[in-house]
Amino acid sequence: FKQKTAYEIASCLVGSEMCIRDRFLDKPQEYLSWKDVETCLTRDDLYWELINGNGEKRSLPEYKPYWSPVPCQDKNTIYNHITSGESFVITGYSKIKRKTQDLCIEIERSLDVCTDVHVYGARTKSPSFKTHCDHFSNFIIQCVGETPWKVYKNKQTSLLACKNDKPLNYDIMEVDWEGILKPGDLLYIPDRAYHCALPDKTRLSMSIPCVPTVLNPEFYDRRNYKIQTDN
Repeated sequence: FKQKTAYEIASCLVGSEMCIRDRFLDKPQEYLSWKDVETCLTRDDLYWELINGNGEKRSLPEYKPYWSPVPCQDKNTIYNHITSGESFVITGYSKIKRKTQDLCIEIERSLDVCTDVHVYGARTKSPSFKTHCDHFSNFIIQCVGETPWKVYKNKQTSLLACKNDKPLNYDIMEVDWEGILKPGDLLYIPDRAYHCALPDKTRLSMSIPCVPTVLNPEFYDRRNYKIQTDN
């Protein structure tokens, strides 16, 4: 991910709506692979969401180890969910490796936003969330497999919270873009635009939500600290 590429994305978003860039990221599996998902299972500083076959969130048990300052999610439940082929989400993934940290740094340098990386994936054909909108703009980067997408011109008004708790009237909804994301492709989804992924095979993708700094100017400290020692 090069800085000039981030600037190119920033300039193309000025005055625009939804956009897509083919082969935006070289070697996307260096940013996210199934081996990285395994690594995430060994950590307790990430937050998982499990998606059932009906596209709804599944409850995930938590427990508090004696030496942990915060509760931990049950890893065995997560593991069984993944191996059964159902969909999952990992939030806080940007902290996992240097490449994802640098990716967020460049986006934050180029745009007035705070970012993170969320992982969406499944080992087999398994539904993701139903058509919905999000509070903030989002970049989607496909890393493994291919995923069909729909993005609508319809948006949720900023006068209401994006609760996604009411049925949609598809008779008045108009598709803005429909296509398939392949590894390395990037999709930009505007703030509050309705959208849905329609996965039909194994896949892993990075979702990068962008919170305007006018709302929260606090960034993750992603500096690469090095401690000098004599041995």
